[in-house]
Amino acid sequence: MVLSCIPYAALFAVPFTPLSTSESAIAVTVLIVSGETLFAVGGLIAGRSLLESFRRKMIPSRFRKNKSSTDSEE
Repeated sequence: MVLSCIPYAALFAVPFTPLSTSESAIAVTVLIVSGETLFAVGGLIAGRSLLESFRRKMIPSRFRKNKSSTDSEE
Protein backbone atom coordinates (compact mmCIF):
# COMPACT_ATOMS: atom_id res chain seq x y z
CA MET A 1 0.00 0.00 0.00
CA VAL A 2 2.95 2.30 0.61
CA LEU A 3 4.17 1.71 -2.93
CA SER A 4 0.93 3.19 -4.25
CA CYS A 5 2.18 6.62 -3.10
CA ILE A 6 5.02 6.59 -5.64
CA PRO A 7 2.85 7.04 -8.77
CA TYR A 8 0.88 9.80 -7.06
CA ALA A 9 4.09 11.59 -6.10
CA ALA A 10 5.28 11.27 -9.70
CA LEU A 11 2.19 13.18 -10.83
CA PHE A 12 3.80 16.38 -9.58
CA ALA A 13 6.74 15.85 -11.95
CA VAL A 14 4.63 15.48 -15.12
CA PRO A 15 4.27 19.24 -15.81
CA PHE A 16 8.04 19.64 -15.74
CA THR A 17 8.74 16.94 -18.33
CA PRO A 18 9.21 17.75 -22.03
CA LEU A 19 6.11 15.76 -23.00
CA SER A 20 3.40 17.08 -25.30
CA THR A 21 -0.09 17.68 -23.94
CA SER A 22 -1.45 14.36 -25.17
CA GLU A 23 1.58 12.47 -23.86
CA SER A 24 1.19 14.20 -20.49
CA ALA A 25 -2.47 13.19 -20.35
CA ILE A 26 -1.55 9.58 -21.06
CA ALA A 27 1.21 9.67 -18.43
CA VAL A 28 -1.16 11.09 -15.80
CA THR A 29 -3.76 8.44 -16.59
CA VAL A 30 -1.21 5.64 -16.36
CA LEU A 31 0.13 6.97 -13.06
CA ILE A 32 -3.34 7.23 -11.50
CA VAL A 33 -4.39 3.77 -12.65
CA SER A 34 -1.13 2.22 -11.46
CA GLY A 35 -1.46 3.95 -8.08
CA GLU A 36 -4.99 2.65 -7.61
CA THR A 37 -3.96 -0.83 -8.74
CA LEU A 38 -1.04 -0.92 -6.32
CA PHE A 39 -3.34 0.21 -3.49
CA ALA A 40 -5.88 -2.51 -4.32
CA VAL A 41 -3.21 -5.21 -4.49
CA GLY A 42 -1.79 -3.98 -1.19
CA GLY A 43 -5.27 -4.16 0.30
CA LEU A 44 -5.67 -7.72 -0.86
CA ILE A 45 -2.33 -8.66 0.66
CA ALA A 46 -2.93 -6.77 3.93
CA GLY A 47 -6.38 -8.24 4.44
CA ARG A 48 -9.86 -7.03 5.07
CA SER A 49 -9.39 -6.14 8.75
CA LEU A 50 -6.64 -3.63 7.99
CA LEU A 51 -8.72 -2.02 5.24
CA GLU A 52 -11.75 -1.75 7.52
CA SER A 53 -9.68 -0.05 10.22
CA PHE A 54 -8.20 2.29 7.58
CA ARG A 55 -11.69 3.21 6.36
CA ARG A 56 -12.92 3.83 9.91
CA LYS A 57 -10.08 6.24 10.56
CA MET A 58 -10.31 8.07 7.24
CA ILE A 59 -14.09 8.49 6.90
CA PRO A 60 -15.52 11.16 9.22
CA SER A 61 -18.32 9.99 11.48
CA ARG A 62 -20.68 12.60 10.10
CA PHE A 63 -20.84 10.69 6.80
CA ARG A 64 -21.83 7.43 8.50
CA LYS A 65 -25.47 6.48 8.67
CA ASN A 66 -27.04 6.75 12.07
CA LYS A 67 -28.78 3.41 12.64
CA SER A 68 -30.60 4.41 15.84
CA SER A 69 -32.49 7.32 14.26
CA THR A 70 -33.95 5.24 11.42
CA ASP A 71 -35.17 2.44 13.68
CA SER A 72 -37.22 4.60 16.08
CA GLU A 73 -40.61 5.84 15.04
CA GLU A 74 -42.15 8.30 17.50
